[in-house]
Amino acid sequence: MNQQLIDQLFLAAGQEAKQQGLPVTLTVVDTGGHIRAVLRQEGCSYFALESSRQKAVTASQLQMPSHVMGEVGQKFPALQASFNANPEISGLPGGFPVLWEGVVVGGLGVAGGNFEQDQAVGAAAIAILLTLQ
Repeated sequence: MNQQLIDQLFLAAGQEAKQQGLPVTLTVVDTGGHIRAVLRQEGCSYFALESSRQKAVTASQLQMPSHVMGEVGQKFPALQASFNANPEISGLPGGFPVLWEGVVVGGLGVAGGNFEQDQAVGAAAIAILLTLQ
């Protein structure tokens, strides 16, 4: 994932967060789950940093949005138990795989608002990718 793509994700997410009047923390990870970039807006909670990273790692490594993992965990208690044993997996809304030309190239995590707000900010950022491809 190149810096230009990361910049576009941050720009789109930042615009949506501003529209909502919401300070957020955004984390982008690569396909190995390693942090490529973090943007913390002034006023965002300290706890959002780790939450956004976990959401990004979940989306990157499991190649699906973090909220989907939360839904799957609720349906399958044994699977949820394995998620609970791994602190890197988050079932909270706001994590999205970053796809470029049909291939997962990383993950984006958003934290700082309520679940619906994090989801909306992340979805706005991912939607920008469709206009770039």
